[in-house]
Amino acid sequence: MTTKNNDDKRFEYTMSQQDKPLEDPLAAIKSMRLEQLAVCRLKTEKEMQGMKQELLSNEVEQDKTEHNKAKNDD
Repeated sequence: MTTKNNDDKRFEYTMSQQDKPLEDPLAAIKSMRLEQLAVCRLKTEKEMQGMKQELLSNEVEQDKTEHNKAKNDD
């Protein structure tokens, strides 16, 4: 949870720095890459949540199937 908060703070900081003009080309590149990284992390986090949700729903379905099978065997 702490990592997510840190990522959110970094993302917010990066976004707040976008409006400030950069004179150093390397700083501009760094800023752009940090923004891309923040977006990528958010996308990855959403994908991971989707995978976890899918796994949980599959486990629930499997448990229901096993329960029904055991019930029918009795």
